Amino acid sequence: MKIRIIALSLFIFCASFADTSPDHHVSIAEEYAHLGDHFDSIGKQEKAIELYTKALSLHKDNPHALVKLGNIYYAQQDTTQAVQHYEQAMQLQHEDPHMHFNLGLCYQQQNAWQRAAEQFKRTIALDPTHLNAHLYAGSAYEKLQQHDAAIEALKKASELDPHSFEAWHQLGNLYRHVERLEDAVMPYRKAAEQQPNNLHVMMDLANTLNMLNQNEESLELYQQILAKNPNAISALYNFGFTLKKMDKLERALDVYEQVLAKKPDYAPVHFSLASIYLALGNLEKGWEEYEWRWKAHHESEKKFNIPVWQGEDLADRTLLVYAEQGLGDTLQFIRYLKALKAKSSHIRIVLETQSPLAPLLKLQPYIDQVVSRREHVPHCHYQISLMSLPYILKTRLDTIPADIPYLTPDKDRVAFWKEKLSQDTNFKIGICWQGNARYSTQALRRAVAAKSLPLQAFKSVAEIPGVSIYSLQQVDGMDQIASCDFKDKLIFFDETFDKTYGSFMDSAGVMQQLDLVVSVDTGVCHLAGAMGVPTWILLPFPADWRWLRNRTDSPWYPSVRLFRQQQLGDWDTPMQDIVASITNMIKGGMPTRAIQTPPQSNTQSHQPTKEQKQFFEQIIQTLE
Repeated sequence: MKIRIIALSLFIFCASFADTSPDHHVSIAEEYAHLGDHFDSIGKQEKAIELYTKALSLHKDNPHALVKLGNIYYAQQDTTQAVQHYEQAMQLQHEDPHMHFNLGLCYQQQNAWQRAAEQFKRTIALDPTHLNAHLYAGSAYEKLQQHDAAIEALKKASELDPHSFEAWHQLGNLYRHVERLEDAVMPYRKAAEQQPNNLHVMMDLANTLNMLNQNEESLELYQQILAKNPNAISALYNFGFTLKKMDKLERALDVYEQVLAKKPDYAPVHFSLASIYLALGNLEKGWEEYEWRWKAHHESEKKFNIPVWQGEDLADRTLLVYAEQGLGDTLQFIRYLKALKAKSSHIRIVLETQSPLAPLLKLQPYIDQVVSRREHVPHCHYQISLMSLPYILKTRLDTIPADIPYLTPDKDRVAFWKEKLSQDTNFKIGICWQGNARYSTQALRRAVAAKSLPLQAFKSVAEIPGVSIYSLQQVDGMDQIASCDFKDKLIFFDETFDKTYGSFMDSAGVMQQLDLVVSVDTGVCHLAGAMGVPTWILLPFPADWRWLRNRTDSPWYPSVRLFRQQQLGDWDTPMQDIVASITNMIKGGMPTRAIQTPPQSNTQSHQPTKEQKQFFEQIIQTLE
């Protein structure tokens, strides 16, 4: 090799005194490039750069020197110089899979994902067996939201090398990202086969199975992870969370105590503990742990530049209360503003709420001012989240503010719908079958899916003689109507419903005319319950903490009855109970409006009427 280098150097030296024609310069440039190759191969990149640069000074269209310079600059992480030289080589129609692949990597580092994908695609065209090109193409397509192309690239990578951990793991991650959880399981299993001790892929598989409610296997995997690493806090937390999902609350409490023994300030555990205590009826402890939601979600309870209310005297002060979570949460907990106002008329309450609820909440006399989110908020002395009021007020089961109704509909809309529905003498039932499917996070969307049911499940209710079925469903779930085989029995409202006068304004007016609302756990049932409308709620297994555990009634809403799944996904059983109960009510000649909304009063509570007692006694009899 040394003899060849000496010979090349001597040739270049002698040639420099010889012919100066363009062809001669090309030959000399080639020799400089070959000499550069030698220094590059022995790790002397600076000398190699000097020789390649000299070659290009003699012949600027030397693709070999351009590519080699691009490779060196790429290795030195100088992507700007690397891209410049690779692109010059490409302009010379130079085709080299290694060059295209490296250029794709450079574009990737510059977040130029479209260009990166094009280069990986070109690499594959030149060399279909280039495993890494398929892998990185998958990443680029995913960044471009071209998920089908990304999946195909990663599937090809796994075919090229069935033992590639990266191909299987990346494919599993992609399937999970696009919420194809069933498809993610097999790639994760394959990845785990390649690296049995890789705790990350074990956790990915366990979490995916968890989301698919394959709880027993996910518990086994969490235990395997903990056997390999007893300090894997997230695995221990997920183990407890899975037990909670399975309604094994006492066991979940034990596991959470183990987590807190290792890490006392682990916010996700504290927040998850809140739902357990609340479901078990230990409200005081539950509200205390519920305050950990801020740390668990990496948020601040201080939304505005004023002090957070901690229970100070509010006489002659203005309290800003802001809605924090979903529409149903706001409708349920808005009762606390009425309770605050009842304690002292000298408090001024300003509510910042979700825009859809603003028209309805502006009608409530105990709220002095309502502003929608992103609107200007007036000067206030204190602020607090609506969902923190139960904690500050130390709410227990026996002190829940249950002065129903605490929401008053618009009297004109009530009168309008009373006139509209006056000719219907049937037992009028309003139904809602699906919650909000447009939440931003996968976890929330799956939670909504679990507590929603198909419209078709209401067919047996629609077939009860003497009933009229009114749809209270909005937006999500409306696509099911076309395939519903009892749609001719379903009464709909036109496109102006809850639009012209604001969200829930018509719904509230209609509910006042109904004999019963049957709904899944969503904003509709909270609105009906807050107005004292007889409401039956279909709950999944396990139900949300607010409905407590194993109860058929609700301390939050006296007019509500709960129909629960006894096992995950089984809506048939609670629906059969509902059909039997409605049938017995109608056969028993019950009044079509068993609970009338009482008039507004200044008292904090009211006693049920004789008719209300009869109503609930008959309901209980039908459930026994």
